[in-house]
Amino acid sequence: MRSFLSLVVTVLIGLVPAQAFAQFSPDSTADTILYADDTVSRDGVITLTGQADIRQGDVRLLADKVEIYTDGSSGGGLVSTDGFTRMVATGNFYYITPEQEVRGDKGVYTRATESFVVTGDVVLLQDDSVVTGTKLDYNLKTRAANVKGDCKGRSCAKNRRVAILIRSTNSQGTN
Repeated sequence: MRSFLSLVVTVLIGLVPAQAFAQFSPDSTADTILYADDTVSRDGVITLTGQADIRQGDVRLLADKVEIYTDGSSGGGLVSTDGFTRMVATGNFYYITPEQEVRGDKGVYTRATESFVVTGDVVLLQDDSVVTGTKLDYNLKTRAANVKGDCKGRSCAKNRRVAILIRSTNSQGTN
């Protein structure tokens, strides 16, 4: 049963192609647009606050606050997607593509490992399926995904365990 659930989670979390988050969108030639109520750049960290909204092509990242950590190679400009090493998005985190939506309280993307971790009340929506948990680890390069809850066993509250809803595909909605 555990192998089956791992397979289901891996299939459900077939996020965008491996470079998508690093480039933000499968279309790496698309312009990146950053929106926020306030933006501050200091000591290699660009901080967007107040309904931060980052878009590239048809991919969006939304959060109350996004910190973009850079390696200083952007040539001194305010923002460059070439020099970023890590992004930390906190408060009402959303990562939205045409194929799925990931939500949580916090999302951390690390460029060197091409992976992100989403924590809090994690919800993954794809097609008609829903996966919930408290932590999602996803590697864009290997496409390995791991959804965890913060409690194990039948005595746990159902909202503290990983839950997977696979909706019926028949037209009458019966199983």
